[in-house]
Amino acid sequence: MTLFYKLYQPLRSHFYKFNINTYVLSKQSYSAKKIVHLETLITKDDIYEEMKSDLSTVEWKRIREKILQKNTEITPSIVDSIIIDMCVKYFHVNNAIAYFKFLRENNYSLNAGVIGKYLKLYILKQNSLTNADKIEIVETYNDLMQKYQYLDSVTAEECIISLCLTDEWEKTQDIIEMVKITTSPGSAIYSALASAAFRNGKPNIAWKTLTDIVLRKQIPQKNIYLSHLQYCLLENAKFFNNRLEEMFHFWIKHSIIPYDQIIRAYANTAIKYGWSSDRVTISKKTGNCQHCGNFLSKITFSKDEFQKLAKCVMDKVIIGSDIYNKTNPKELLKFKEFIENTKPFDVVIDGLNLTYMNLSAPKLHLLINIVEHFKKRGKKVLVLTRKHQRKLSEFKHIERNAFVFLIDNLSADDPYILYATMACGMNAMFVSSDLMRQHKYSLQNEDLQHKFKKWQFSHQYFIKFSATGMRIQDPFIYLPIVQKSDNCWHVPCVTEDLSKETLKEFYEFSDKWYCFKYNEKKMY
Repeated sequence: MTLFYKLYQPLRSHFYKFNINTYVLSKQSYSAKKIVHLETLITKDDIYEEMKSDLSTVEWKRIREKILQKNTEITPSIVDSIIIDMCVKYFHVNNAIAYFKFLRENNYSLNAGVIGKYLKLYILKQNSLTNADKIEIVETYNDLMQKYQYLDSVTAEECIISLCLTDEWEKTQDIIEMVKITTSPGSAIYSALASAAFRNGKPNIAWKTLTDIVLRKQIPQKNIYLSHLQYCLLENAKFFNNRLEEMFHFWIKHSIIPYDQIIRAYANTAIKYGWSSDRVTISKKTGNCQHCGNFLSKITFSKDEFQKLAKCVMDKVIIGSDIYNKTNPKELLKFKEFIENTKPFDVVIDGLNLTYMNLSAPKLHLLINIVEHFKKRGKKVLVLTRKHQRKLSEFKHIERNAFVFLIDNLSADDPYILYATMACGMNAMFVSSDLMRQHKYSLQNEDLQHKFKKWQFSHQYFIKFSATGMRIQDPFIYLPIVQKSDNCWHVPCVTEDLSKETLKEFYEFSDKWYCFKYNEKKMY
């Protein structure tokens, strides 16, 4: 039930990403007459077969003219982009580069899109870049900037990522500022900069950029971690260990759960510096690691810690927020009096949230089941929901088994849930699928945000649905994030659907962990 950022880089090569993007852009060239598919151009005649060979200037010119003649819907303004895509479709990157140089040497008109696509070709061959290639990237970028004062976001991204492969990588910070004028830079841009910064020994720039990525809810791409590992290897074992732990602390700070492939790369490298590591299963019930024998940290609050957190939540989230823009002050006062007269409750349920979780079932079916679940276990239950639900005939069943407070249909219910739960003391729990993100951020203080998150870990029930039915996910006993016990680090990991490219927040306890145990005598 923890708030994670799933951190992983899909196992796609740069080739695959290039083909997906450019194929979508140029597989269909629109005209008033019809749509042209890139695949059709490749297969309908022998042009593509010719393009696989090393071609002279005369041959490239003939192929370009042949495509224009046979496909009247393709214009000179888009034909060059299409030919580059045709080359790249089956990984003939050097041919695409040769075609662009043919265009440039013969003074064809080159727009920013074609130049940007040319620079992206060097990203595809980044593992075999020569010094001449790097000089070509820089000179092409400089020529582009002399021709255009501003770049579109796609071309700018291609410039940034390719420049980050050269010694002129720091120039990209100015291009990023230009991109910000019209759009929000994506993860690929920031990841390229952070990777270059680590690779070139500028950790301050790298950490700042990596932090920007996470704060923007984007995915830090795999190249950052490969470059960070290279950076860790620059000096002695002490330097490696300090830099490794620096990354672990970053993951703690931002509640990051790394993808399995990333943490495995760190584990394989750490072995050379006195670490033993093992991929282990840790139960959320026991918290015990079989590799080192240690336990995960239990989530605990002293009475004083809880009271301070509760006061801050009351002051900043409930009283200091914009709640009065979303609810009636008289209603809030009435609610506080209700809580004082009826508390303590064992469980506070977000009734509206549960009502709309399972739209295939009758409206109050899930809510009734959850109320009965806790009632059978001897719990004193409070249901917070909207006034309009009282019109439903089944609602009387809820009122017989729980205390109910009805708020206005336009009121914000999250602050009521938090107030009621915290007002009932350290042992009160709540049921909601809401992650309460906005309320955590409104605390502003970083230490308070972490404590609020810990409180959530240990006090929030979630309702989960699967093919086998519904289950109630209990609050956690142990911290479900990266943590250190004595000389051992425990790092949870995820192995999720690689087709998903969004940075998600979710509440789960990973049962897959890596245990890192340091033993100086084992250094190789």
